[in-house]
Amino acid sequence: MLVLERKSGESIIIQNGGDVIEIKVDKYNKGAVKLIFDAPLKYVILRKELTTKNTECST
Repeated sequence: MLVLERKSGESIIIQNGGDVIEIKVDKYNKGAVKLIFDAPLKYVILRKELTTKNTECST
């Protein structure tokens, strides 16, 4: 597991070959973080609580 700290406006990049996923911290408010995801359409991005055992999603 990798743990990173980012400030508002900063990003994390995940890259695999030509695919690039950018996760940007938009703001922090009342104990919640607003994230912006920029990824190719072939990637499904879900909140963990919306996944089930039948969903192809590994943790």
